[in-house]
Amino acid sequence: MNAVGKKIQSLWAQEASLTVLLCILFVHIFIVIPLGQGTTFGRLIFFAFYICLLVTGILIFFENFILKLIVSVLVVLIILGAIFRSPSLDVVNNLLTVLYCMLLSWVVLLRTFHDGPVTVHRVLGAVVVYLLISFIFALLYQTIYLIEGGVAFKGLASSDRKEFMYFSLTTLTTAGYGDINPALPFSRSFANMEALIGQLYPAVLIARLVSMEFESSKERKQK
Repeated sequence: MNAVGKKIQSLWAQEASLTVLLCILFVHIFIVIPLGQGTTFGRLIFFAFYICLLVTGILIFFENFILKLIVSVLVVLIILGAIFRSPSLDVVNNLLTVLYCMLLSWVVLLRTFHDGPVTVHRVLGAVVVYLLISFIFALLYQTIYLIEGGVAFKGLASSDRKEFMYFSLTTLTTAGYGDINPALPFSRSFANMEALIGQLYPAVLIARLVSMEFESSKERKQK
């Protein structure tokens, strides 16, 4: 059992784990969430991929025991909140998930921008954080809706997470189709903040990866 644990720890300590995380996150955001939770089958699929995303995150935290313990407690609370649902628990659950995703983004960024040659996996790690940002804001928008009600946004077809995920992605990428609009100061502030991050993130962080690769290739040539 200990040998299996070491193998798993070794696997998730590698940069390839960032690619695995991206695949799971991509399926969750672009396939599972848009399917909605209107049917029992839809809820089961959503919950299964939700658990998969959370557990994968825990494996990413393997290197730090204290951080892994904190994240494990967060994941247990999030799962319990998803099982025993109520409007007030949904608010708490969303905020806990936001905290979890922020910690996960921080660890992924540390892995992505550590010293050494820039690999495809590290570039995909930067994409992971970009998608996590959209997921975080989708949860924040949904939380505002749960607290304030339908006055928080105009144009929502339902209160399902797919509506807020769609709005978050169009805001982050500044596509801004205009079919959903924030109507309260808080929701507008978060939308402005996300749009700003959506502009700055590719310009600053992904450009930093390019410069790191240039410096690394220059050093290799000098040797």
